[in-house]
Amino acid sequence: MKNYRKRVPRFLLERRTLASSVMGIVLFSILFMVIYGPYSATSWLTVMVGYPEVGSTLGRFHEVLASVTFYLAAIAFLALSKVALHHVGHKWQLINTHLYAWIAAEVVAISLIYTVFTALFNLAMPEQFVTILGRAVAVLSVIIAVPYTICALRAINKHQQQLLDRLGMNVVEDKAEENDTNLIHLTDSTGRLRMSIDADSLYYVESQDNYVKVYYDSEGKLCNYMLRSTTKAMETKFAHCLIRCHRGYLVNKNKIRVFCNDRDGMYIQLMHEGIRQIPVSKSYATHVQRMIARREES
Repeated sequence: MKNYRKRVPRFLLERRTLASSVMGIVLFSILFMVIYGPYSATSWLTVMVGYPEVGSTLGRFHEVLASVTFYLAAIAFLALSKVALHHVGHKWQLINTHLYAWIAAEVVAISLIYTVFTALFNLAMPEQFVTILGRAVAVLSVIIAVPYTICALRAINKHQQQLLDRLGMNVVEDKAEENDTNLIHLTDSTGRLRMSIDADSLYYVESQDNYVKVYYDSEGKLCNYMLRSTTKAMETKFAHCLIRCHRGYLVNKNKIRVFCNDRDGMYIQLMHEGIRQIPVSKSYATHVQRMIARREES
C-alpha cells in the first residue's frame, strides 16, 4: 500500500518521457494488432496492419478509413492527455495512485472511442458493442501499460545514472580541491565536470546566450573554452576570484591592471596584452571601484 502513496518522480512527468510513451504505445499497438488481429472476432483494425482479407459491412475501404481515423484520433487524444498530465504534475504533487488512475482513464476513454468508431462505421452488430468495449479495455490495458512501463523504467535508469555521474563528479571535484585549492573546476549546467584550470590563469568570462566563454592563459597564449552555464552561476561559485563588471562580463579581480572612466565610457584593462578592454556598466562601477580600493589598501 505504501507504494501507491509514494509521490510520482518529476522526471516521469517530463515532456520527453511522456512523448516517448506516446510513440512507444503507437509502435507497440501496431505490432500487437499484427499478432492479435487474426485471432480476434471483434477487431476491425486488421486491414490497416496487414490482413486485407478480413471483410466488413461497408467494404474494405471503409474499414481502412475507420482504422486510419481511429489511430489518428487515439494518438491525438493520447498526446493531449500527456500534455495535461505534464501540466497537472508540475502544478500539483501527484502520487502513484493518481498516475495509475490517469492511465486507467486513458484506457477507458480510448476503448470508448474504439467502440464509437465501430458503431459509426457499422463494423459490428449492435449487440456486440458491450463485448467489443470489454475486449477493447483488456487489449488497450496491455497496449498502453507495457510501453509506458518500459519508458518509465528507462527514465528511472537514466535518472539514476545522472545521479551517479553527478556524485562521481562531486567526488572528483572534492578530491581535486583537497589536492590543489587554487584550481577552478568548471562544471556545466548538468553538474558534469568539463575543465579544471588554475585560478591565476583565468582572466575573464563572457556571456554567450546559454553558454559562457571562459578566457584563460595557457603557456603565454590566450585561450577560451565554451561552457554551457550562466554568468550568474559562475559569479556565485567563483566569487572569491571573479567580479561582475557588466551584465555580460565577469573578470578576475586579481588580473585588473587599470580601471578607466573617461569620455569614451568606463572599462577595465586586464594584465594580458592580447585582451581588449572590458566594458564596465554604471550599475557595477561602484562595486568594482570599491574592490580595487580594498585590494590596494591590503
